[in-house]
Amino acid sequence: MASKKDISKYPKFSVLMSVYEKEDPDNLDQALLSIENQTVVPNEIVLVEDGPVGRELNSIVEKHRQKFSNTFKTVKLTKNRGRGVASRTGLTIVSNNWVARADSDDISKRNRFELQLKAISQDPSIKMIGGQIQEFSDNMYNIVGKRSVPTNFETIKKYAKYRSPINNPSIMFQKETLIKIGGYPLLNVMEDYDLCIKFLAANFKVVNLPEILVNMRVDKNLYSRRGGLNYLLQYIKLKIRWRRLGIGDVQSVIVSCISMIVSSIIPTALRKVIYQRVLHRISN
Repeated sequence: MASKKDISKYPKFSVLMSVYEKEDPDNLDQALLSIENQTVVPNEIVLVEDGPVGRELNSIVEKHRQKFSNTFKTVKLTKNRGRGVASRTGLTIVSNNWVARADSDDISKRNRFELQLKAISQDPSIKMIGGQIQEFSDNMYNIVGKRSVPTNFETIKKYAKYRSPINNPSIMFQKETLIKIGGYPLLNVMEDYDLCIKFLAANFKVVNLPEILVNMRVDKNLYSRRGGLNYLLQYIKLKIRWRRLGIGDVQSVIVSCISMIVSSIIPTALRKVIYQRVLHRISN
């Protein structure tokens, strides 16, 4: 167990996570351990069970509820509603103004929250903060990719016209600011991208740290979920909406949509190669 530091100089914060029945219990166990073993431990964990999760996952949740030294809350949805609905529901019982997202199968770096809280303390104008992520498959030492995103606000706004400028498993945001702009998006896909656009369109400061904050687990279905007609139609619809909000222009919408059309119709195996060797390539 990591030794706790003096956290009085940092704002209190909660971790928000959702889990559903198909999650591997070992993955959830590792994800929660990585939160509990932080150099700066959250004041609260809020876990949303997105529909009935079964005995094994319930036992993992109960183990961590008893183990965690601070507040551990759970919300149980009667059926699976998707991450957008689950996150919005969880936010209703979050006690603190600062909220860190965490996924139920990813592993946060041990100093993730400390780095983010330091940056927030040094710049009170920050309303959302993320960082870089590494992608791994099977075990944490099998690194298959890295998703690098820009760090400063102006570059993030330009980047957002074409691609999501945040890594959702790494973000921390201000709850009161999110409420001002309409709350967590009720989407099943690209809700993280839409969340960031809401902050940017309202001119609230979004930044990313240059450090890797999270090891993101890449499962065999990741690349298939990023294709298909439904995903494409939702993407085009959102791109048009975001342009109306002031994030994007005619050129960026056309270029983005053409790129997504190509990505959606190519075989999943080829999409995987493009992500790992081009978009999320590991730099030497």
